[in-house]
Amino acid sequence: MHAILFLTRECTLKCSYCYVEKHEKSHMPIEVALKAADLVLEKSQEEKKGRISFFGGEPFIRFDVMREVTDYAEKKAKKLGIALKLHVATNGTLITPEIIDWIAKKKLTVELSLDGVPAAQDANRPFNDGRGSYAAVVRHLPTLYKKAKHLVAVAVVSPATAHRLYDSTLHVMDDLGIRNFVPVVDYTAQWDESGLYTLKEQYEKLAEWYLERSRKRKKELFYYSLFDAHIAAHIKGGFRPGDFCDVGRNIFAVAEDGRIFPCVRFAGKPERAANYVMGHVDTGFIMKKCHEIAAENLKPRKSCQGCSLDGRCFTYCPCLNWDTTGEMTTVPGVLCANESMLIPIADRLARELIAEENPVFMRKHYKKEIEPIDIV
Repeated sequence: MHAILFLTRECTLKCSYCYVEKHEKSHMPIEVALKAADLVLEKSQEEKKGRISFFGGEPFIRFDVMREVTDYAEKKAKKLGIALKLHVATNGTLITPEIIDWIAKKKLTVELSLDGVPAAQDANRPFNDGRGSYAAVVRHLPTLYKKAKHLVAVAVVSPATAHRLYDSTLHVMDDLGIRNFVPVVDYTAQWDESGLYTLKEQYEKLAEWYLERSRKRKKELFYYSLFDAHIAAHIKGGFRPGDFCDVGRNIFAVAEDGRIFPCVRFAGKPERAANYVMGHVDTGFIMKKCHEIAAENLKPRKSCQGCSLDGRCFTYCPCLNWDTTGEMTTVPGVLCANESMLIPIADRLARELIAEENPVFMRKHYKKEIEPIDIV
């Protein structure tokens, strides 16, 4: 069972594509956080494994709460014989040497928001006063990368920064040395034909870089989600509803007031998502509602039926679908357009690297020596 704790809505940044409704004084009380930890551990007893993710806003604004919850959950998980994984999604602006040491000690997986080159980062992720945030984010990055057990950088690609995707990828992975990079297209934005054409041009350039890196760095594995996630989906036989976003059954998000939602996009817009409340940490789950949400998520996506790419793309994320179309099973058209451009390129890369028995590719996808890190 995976629980995502919405520690605060307050944030140091004012990102242009943020899906969280901001309220500066809206914080999760420690009592709510501890009850949320109790709930996820209770639901994790059967499988003996659980996961707690800290989210916001910027969760390190509540570093005191994060530490207390972690200590509490670790002790209780050990007593119950549960293998507990910890995860934090952060914009990196509040990272300090003290926080890095704590991350290393507690073995947290770190999901770092980093859009790439300074121009891309500063355009979409400014501080609240308008200053660029790139310098603050990378200030302690070498130490964080060295000490963190797992670190993944996540970039949001908007129409304004699509033309920088190639440069941003090379900057994050080649210059900064991060081996796990997840660019995510902002499907809530207004994309036109010109913007999609720009994305395709960037994908084609990145395909050549991916081939070159795979061939030259024979001992260094890397994960680039734009291609690797789609290749992995093909190898496993395709995604089906519930495979990577199993809302209502194995994942839930706790808002700062204790209400339980299917995932963070719902908790990020609590008033709009009022009909999706699955319970409260004080009273537990509303099982009828959980079953309804799970059943809705497991329905086929009607617009995908008959498509040759069905199961290969990310149409099965109910949270993204709901946020963009208002329904968990209705897929935004721009997602289909983007995946239709991207997947053939990924397939071409896979065919080339398999044909030459590329050691990096074969180890990564068939021996599983590097895995994608789940993001919230």
